[in-house]
Amino acid sequence: MPPTPLTNLLESIQAAAPPQTSPAPSTDDLRPWRDRIDALDRALVVLLNERVVCANEIGNIKKHLGLPVYVPTRETAVINNVVTFNNGPLSDQAIRRLFERIIDETRSLERQRYQDDPPLDPT
Repeated sequence: MPPTPLTNLLESIQAAAPPQTSPAPSTDDLRPWRDRIDALDRALVVLLNERVVCANEIGNIKKHLGLPVYVPTRETAVINNVVTFNNGPLSDQAIRRLFERIIDETRSLERQRYQDDPPLDPT
């Protein structure tokens, strides 16, 4: 199986050790940290878009099955899952807020694609 852009991004991030800050930091210490943040941000964009693709495919399947696209208990389960996985330094409340926003943006796209149209006949 050929590597995906995400695989390549993650491998490059994992292969590069976090930069070291000198005992007497200077502006030269900023560039390697900013480069690492840029690489992490690119990986986050790929992951967020892949997450939306997955969620929207679930919405498509639900539409074909005549099931409701939005299920509040699933949203609660997703948030509980990521909060349980959180080891900081972000607080559980920060993780909760971030994922509420991610879910909100995903739901907005799902509404545009699947809830604004009448359900398809599954037969």
